[in-house]
Amino acid sequence: MFIVLFRAKSEYHQRNAMLDVGHRSELFVSLLLAALFFLFLAPAHAAAPKILVVHSYHEDQKEHVVEMTKGIEEALDGVECELRFVHMDTKRNTSEEWKRAAGQQAKLVLADYRPQVVITMDDNAQQYFAKDYAGAPGPPWFVFSGVNAEPELYGFPAVNVTGVLERANVLESIELLLKIRPEVKNILILADKSETTDFLIAYCKTLRLPVTVVAFKQPLTLEAWKAVLEQYRGKVDAVGLYVIRTIARSTTDPAKVPEQELVRMINEQYKLPTVGFYDSAAASGILCGVSVSMREQGRAAGQIARELLEGKKPDDFKVKPTDHGHIQLNLRTAEHLGIQIPYGMIKRADVVIR
Repeated sequence: MFIVLFRAKSEYHQRNAMLDVGHRSELFVSLLLAALFFLFLAPAHAAAPKILVVHSYHEDQKEHVVEMTKGIEEALDGVECELRFVHMDTKRNTSEEWKRAAGQQAKLVLADYRPQVVITMDDNAQQYFAKDYAGAPGPPWFVFSGVNAEPELYGFPAVNVTGVLERANVLESIELLLKIRPEVKNILILADKSETTDFLIAYCKTLRLPVTVVAFKQPLTLEAWKAVLEQYRGKVDAVGLYVIRTIARSTTDPAKVPEQELVRMINEQYKLPTVGFYDSAAASGILCGVSVSMREQGRAAGQIARELLEGKKPDDFKVKPTDHGHIQLNLRTAEHLGIQIPYGMIKRADVVIR
């Protein structure tokens, strides 16, 4: 709900200055009665509570930030509140200097805006911003989401902090791949180098997977990407991919290589089936995968924020991951590799690239 107050224009006063005394008296009485009505009878409107949302990445990052924001807004639908967003943009700008500066900027916004609730999305927003407030008396209350690390790394949960974990559906994704290509035995897992992917690799190593992971590799450049693929040519049956958005064109050119280009190299030059553990997997050309729903991550955080505004405290919430995965399939890639995907699987999929 939005309350808009209009200010009278100067022409109004000029016109009324021309009225005779009687008319002005009548006008005065009318205005006095109206003022008394609003003062004593009309309901008072308190200032709408404020929620600050701090995203780790850029505003228009499709399948991720965009979906998270939609989820937050859906959860808060019907709640009278004011939302403000900060985007740290640490996926396109990966230097330590940038991340620290983005965190400091978010702190300045927080101090000026003074919200009741702060929602922080993805690990960089925790590392460079939210963790410095853990344990402080609230409000503001902090709600994290999209966190791949163990929350204790940031001092979470705390008396003023609760939230939602993100756990990649690695096992579910590989099981899906095996339904399509049951002969897969050995797999190479590739990702870029970031806090998020470091945590993913550590998490993978705790899992009992139905295939052998021959190696985890995090190439920094396109040349290194090519070298890794060549190193494992003929040694693996498939490639698993997590986030591959920060791989540089070269050591002298920091421009990021599009993930579609990286995946296309695997599809065309190595003709290996691929399985993805992230939101834009199928859109980037990966054969299949089960991704965490970023919209559900946002929706879960927004729902907690909603209940905090209603009077609950962070201690009232259990920190846990969301549990709904999105099945993704790329039928173009399947056709290119000569793979037949069962119709029943296509029918159940949430994302199908045709």
